Amino acid sequence: MKRKILAAVLVLAMCFAFAGCGGDSGDKDNAKEKPKVTSITGSWECEDIEVTDNGKKVSKDTIKTMFGKDFSSVLKLTAYGDGSADINMMGDEGVISWSETEDNGYKLSYTGPEAESAGEMNAKLDGDKLIVTVKETYLSDGKEQGMEMKFTMKYLGKKSKLIEGWDVTLDDDEIYAMSNAMVGGACVEADGMLYGDYGGKEWGKGAFTAAKIKDGKLKDKTVIAKDTKASCLSVYDGDVYGILDKEKIVKVKAGKTKAETLYTGACDYMQVTKNGIYFTDENDKYRKMGFDGKNKETVLDKGVFYPYQVSSKFLIYQDDADGETLHVYNMEDGSDTKISNFVSYEPMLRGDYLYFYTPGNGENMQFMCRVDMYSGKVDKAEGAAIVYDYYVTPKYIAAAKGGFVKIKFSEWDTFSNTSSAGTKAYPVYSNGKTWIAKAYGETYMDTKIFSTEEGKSIGFTYVKEE
Repeated sequence: MKRKILAAVLVLAMCFAFAGCGGDSGDKDNAKEKPKVTSITGSWECEDIEVTDNGKKVSKDTIKTMFGKDFSSVLKLTAYGDGSADINMMGDEGVISWSETEDNGYKLSYTGPEAESAGEMNAKLDGDKLIVTVKETYLSDGKEQGMEMKFTMKYLGKKSKLIEGWDVTLDDDEIYAMSNAMVGGACVEADGMLYGDYGGKEWGKGAFTAAKIKDGKLKDKTVIAKDTKASCLSVYDGDVYGILDKEKIVKVKAGKTKAETLYTGACDYMQVTKNGIYFTDENDKYRKMGFDGKNKETVLDKGVFYPYQVSSKFLIYQDDADGETLHVYNMEDGSDTKISNFVSYEPMLRGDYLYFYTPGNGENMQFMCRVDMYSGKVDKAEGAAIVYDYYVTPKYIAAAKGGFVKIKFSEWDTFSNTSSAGTKAYPVYSNGKTWIAKAYGETYMDTKIFSTEEGKSIGFTYVKEE
């Protein structure tokens, strides 16, 4: 494949390179924009070409004669996080591999039958551009000659070979929101107040309660609904939404403590977006209704668990009938893509990866897993770990193992190498500043990462990261 473009370059370069065709026909904009990318991963398209033949630079006019004025079809590259890449040179498609080099660049290598005859190909980021350099040798009049081509590539965004049209990156607030939802949505902050599922000795069975929150402390607690368990709490457009006892959906004006019932009936996995209120019903079907509780409709007519919209287009969910595997549903065209092949729980998206776990042998033993949403590669930790629950943040993964253990994303599969003593404790809420963990009875947590702020339990241990 690559020989096609090189042959054209060689013939034309030898014919025109030194015919006095003049220099560059246009001025370049040398102003550097703020880099938009930090890695080769993503889709790239050629916007400029430089050719040097035997140490002499080929004029821009000659290059345009070779390739035409539009360079976008000359070279296209899509690199994935698993080290593979799709390449298209002048209409010829192929697959290559890429790896990082010691000088913070990238080595590109053909993996097919052309590998032996292919020349040297490297790349390096320059701001938000990717410079791909191809070096070749050829014989001319019995002598070995050298040619170098530099392709300046512009970034087009990411492309997934797993899901058509996928290019989703959650910001920090969205990462916390998804994690909060996946661990039950037991708390949310709004208008200086903490709305939560308060339980424990003081609150009996439990209570949907609001309290003022300031400087790491709670005060003036007010019960909104007693003898109930609140879940799926979220805030949208000045209102707090939640599910009580998995049998009704309520709405409370932020800063207030009076609840309005919007829906009555078995329900779970509620998420509020700009398009309405989404939830699962008594048959685990994925439903939608308006902010006033009217105009109900069915979105997915099958058993759906752990549903979460990561954009207005894509819904991640667990398909119960398909072996409890993870799927991505396109809410615009109705297409559905399976992205895991084994039992998968609590999907949480951060960067290019969707993290989840699959059960191991024994109670609370889990294998941490992740899938690269662009390459489709699924990884599973070698060892199972005692993980009661886990939480994805923008900077690290926190797992409840008695207390909290946090690990870097580069060490995502090492929970089996860590240990923490203590009673079961679960992360139930965080926004990056406030952390709340649920424990049994009057149990408190006090680890190297988190410390208690109050001396009295309200069913939660209200904690703040050190």
